[in-house]
Amino acid sequence: MGLEGVWAEPLDCSILVERTNCTVHRVLLSPDPPERASTLAGEILGHLKGGPRPMAEPDLSGLSSFQKDVFEVVIEIDRGETMTYGDVAKKIGRAKGSRAVGRALAGNSLPLLIPCHRVVSTRGLGGYIYGERMKARILALEKAEV
Repeated sequence: MGLEGVWAEPLDCSILVERTNCTVHRVLLSPDPPERASTLAGEILGHLKGGPRPMAEPDLSGLSSFQKDVFEVVIEIDRGETMTYGDVAKKIGRAKGSRAVGRALAGNSLPLLIPCHRVVSTRGLGGYIYGERMKARILALEKAEV
């Protein structure tokens, strides 16, 4: 297992992935260029720009059933679209669980592959592991309206 990636010029950072065979364990954004090239990281960048979703199996082991429910909904949010934390909570049958959805997404070790950047607050962007500025850049690349 090791990090491999691709430089994402539109985001001014590298997209790095850590995986074994077809299972992806982590996705990271880094200011440093990647040491090794990655087809999967290129597919993730391509999807953000309008290409097909990457064919990769995210590692969801060790997650609670609630986290898995949240991530399964978020994976289905189309590029260029957003949902609010409350919308995700309603979709999993927890109408008052928007804060819990936010906490589940804060622990997402697979950003971009599980596109938590597509989940926003009713009052703006909401949080993101790499900050609101990066979240805005990714959504702009995908051309999502917030």
